[in-house]
Amino acid sequence: MASGTEQIAPQLTALVRAKTGDPGASVREISPLPGHAGFGYSFLLDRTTAAGVSGKLVLRVAPEGTRIAGPADVVRQGRIMESLADTEVPVPPIIWYGEEAEFFGRPYFVAGFVEGFRLVDVPRMPREEMRALARAGVEKLAALHRVDWKARRAAWGGNGEPTPLSEEMRRLDHLLDRPTLDPVSVGRAPELREKLRASIPDARIGIVHGDYQFSNIMFNHGRVVAVIDWEISLLGPTLLDLGWICFFADPASFLGDRSRSSPAPLSADELVDLYAAHAGYPVAEEQVRWFRAFSGFRFGVITCFNLMLHRRGKRHDPEWEQTGRSAPQMFARALELLG
Repeated sequence: MASGTEQIAPQLTALVRAKTGDPGASVREISPLPGHAGFGYSFLLDRTTAAGVSGKLVLRVAPEGTRIAGPADVVRQGRIMESLADTEVPVPPIIWYGEEAEFFGRPYFVAGFVEGFRLVDVPRMPREEMRALARAGVEKLAALHRVDWKARRAAWGGNGEPTPLSEEMRRLDHLLDRPTLDPVSVGRAPELREKLRASIPDARIGIVHGDYQFSNIMFNHGRVVAVIDWEISLLGPTLLDLGWICFFADPASFLGDRSRSSPAPLSADELVDLYAAHAGYPVAEEQVRWFRAFSGFRFGVITCFNLMLHRRGKRHDPEWEQTGRSAPQMFARALELLG
């Protein structure tokens, strides 16, 4: 059976020749990229003509056999990044995207390759240097939330309306209300859900990355060069992102040391203070605590669900066994934050 790169090579060649109009265009050094939402490859594009796009690029295609929605909607991801190209938020430059069946049989996008690293890739970096980069990452988060979302709402698809917090909670209900979940892992999640639902804040609306954490920020030359992985981006309460990055920086939400797998060189309080200094709007402490608690609930529910899938043999990923040990602590810490 042909490998993934062997299968993709002729399809990718057909794409670049069609898009560039160069019948001699070719691709080489195709290499798989990490990621769960579809298949990704880096490659070199060679041209027989001097003008136009060439060099190192990235291809992302939707996974086979899945409904094109949510994280699998790679065209939506391409549109979102393209819409941010003229803002303060650096994103990979989008070259092409589409749904033409003749190339891969499923949607795709092609972007420029961004040279950079994530904090998890440089564990021996001096701490103060790492903290300086982390601060730059938080400043870019504030910049994202200042972007005029109404002028770009079409990129997110649907009706272009923001997603209310009540809808985000209903999505998690679909994962939590399952008899197959481990009751020990679920712990106090139902109690937490009711407290969150009874205190939903009326929060500021903007562009939400959805998974803004240091593993999705690329750095180089002392600055942020790209924010990546826009699979679950939405229009909604911007503090969703702040609560999320604070959750991963809060050791009280986890058992054991997560510093190697998910470095957070700034504390949750430092993240909040820095964000508030650059947000350009008042950041209410009580709202931040709610969103931090909601993030603990969200990741805890996702953890319980993925642990169930792993144990039932539906999606092999033994790392969820380790993460699952912290699920009850995530819910307990969130309750503590809510007071």
